[in-house]
Order: sequence, then structure tokens, then C-alpha cells
Amino acid sequence: MKRRELLNTALDRVALGAGVSSVVELSDLRSVALSLSASEPTRPTPIDGRDSVAREWTADGYAMTYEWTDRSGREWRLEFPIERSAYREAADEAHGYLSGFEAAKASAHAERLTEALVDASATGRGARRSLPESARLEAAIGLVHSLEYVTDAESTGAPDYIRTVEETLVDGCGDCEDLTYLLVGMLSQPAFGYRTAMVILPDHMLAGVHRDDLPAAYADAPTLPGGTYVAIECATSRPVGDFQDEPVLAVYGDGVEYIDRSAIADTGGEFFRDPAQFQTIADASARQPHAPVID
Repeated sequence: MKRRELLNTALDRVALGAGVSSVVELSDLRSVALSLSASEPTRPTPIDGRDSVAREWTADGYAMTYEWTDRSGREWRLEFPIERSAYREAADEAHGYLSGFEAAKASAHAERLTEALVDASATGRGARRSLPESARLEAAIGLVHSLEYVTDAESTGAPDYIRTVEETLVDGCGDCEDLTYLLVGMLSQPAFGYRTAMVILPDHMLAGVHRDDLPAAYADAPTLPGGTYVAIECATSRPVGDFQDEPVLAVYGDGVEYIDRSAIADTGGEFFRDPAQFQTIADASARQPHAPVID
């Protein structure tokens, strides 16, 4: 079944709130997804001496060092160990967009990383604890921005590959989905406790944070369609609330928060590179009958 046919069927399900049965057979989705996938990487992506990330091999894992400068000019350094077994287990789990999002929020390494970030110090500025919440948020965003943006084809040889938090941290790179999941994973942990979302644009993804959870410094940040979440770009450095000039197709936080069927139809196959994800979003939308739907 072709990508456009999958998209149209998914949109019909969003509109009609169809049940589990569908003319889109699971075997069709599986065959298309398999045709777009490639073998998972078995070793970390080479870092090639990047200035912002260093990786040392230890007896049982990886000793990672991250150095970055946030948007306010503060310089940061964070050392973080990751077990080799954790990396391999993460790489063995195949994720789609929604399961990748949920796995990031539940990641024990995202929680450990956030705790380490809270205890870290801005270089030459004394204890990190003395900094306001807005500075801690900018530090988390800056860490994600410091990792190299690479396409899946460049880094894994697969046209579409969902990295876990652990893989992104060890590889020191990722595409927009991978970097979004890393930031979402961090901001969802108790150290921040933010309500987070993934925001889907044509062939792009970014993070969303509930407007009521952001520090007061971002009170004037514009909200995304639906009025609940504020955008944070993860692949490029932009002010909180600012993102590339593309239509917002869907916002997924605690279920589907917003979906624009008209914009999805206009973008066609660019909605997701994996057509199976059309069906996943449609299923989630059907279970959320009160989510804002734009026709």
C-alpha cells in the first residue's frame, strides 16, 4: 500500500473515530516499515574529535564528557558515565515515534543526567544550585544543542531510525527526533517536572513544554496551536517559543493535544517518513475525542 493511501486512511480514522478494525492491514504497515528500515547500529557512532563531546571507553561502559555554552553565554562541563550494557539494551529495542517519546520520559539515564546537570557547575561561576530555574532550563537546552545534528542515513545507514536517550548520549549526535526525545526525557524528570510534548511539523520534530510549567522569564513566549504548549527547537538554537516557519501538524503530550488534518493532507508523505506512524497517530487521536482537530 502506498504512502498516500496510508495517509488518507489514517486521516479518515481521525475524522470518524474508527475502532481497532481498519482497511489498513497490519501486514501492509509492517511490510512498508520493513522496506524503509535497516539494521540497527551495533557500535556507537564515531565522535571524530568533536570539541563539545568526548567519549572514553571504560571496562564496562563509556565515560562521556560534554562541554557547551548556553544562550546566555554560560560555559558548562558535565561528566556522565553510561554502561555498555545499557547502550546495547537500548539499541536492541525498536521504537516508533510515540513509543520513543514515552521511553524517553521514562528513561532512568535521563533522570540521572538531569540530576547530574542540577549538581553541575557553570564553568567559573560557582555552584549550579545558586542559578535560577531559567538558567537550569537554558543549560539543558544548550546541552542538547551542543550535540551534532546528523541525519539517520548519515549516522546509521537507515532512512529512519529512532535513537533512545542512551544512544543519543553515547553517540553524541542525532536528528531532530533523537534530540527532541533527549530534551523531553530531561525536562520530564523530577528535577524539572515539566509536562512535555512532541511537536510534529512537515519532516521535522521539536519539543513542547506546558506553558504553566515554564519559569516566569518565559511568560511572554508564544504558544503553539491549541494554546497549551510552548515550542523548544532541539536541532537548532532558537529562543524558547520560536521555531521554523512550517505548519504544526500535531502536538502529542498526554495523548493527542492538537492535530491539523488539513495541514497533514496538504503535506502528504512528509508527515512521517515511516507510513506506519500515520496509523499510530490516527489510533491515538481516535482515543482522544476531545483533542482540538482542525479540518
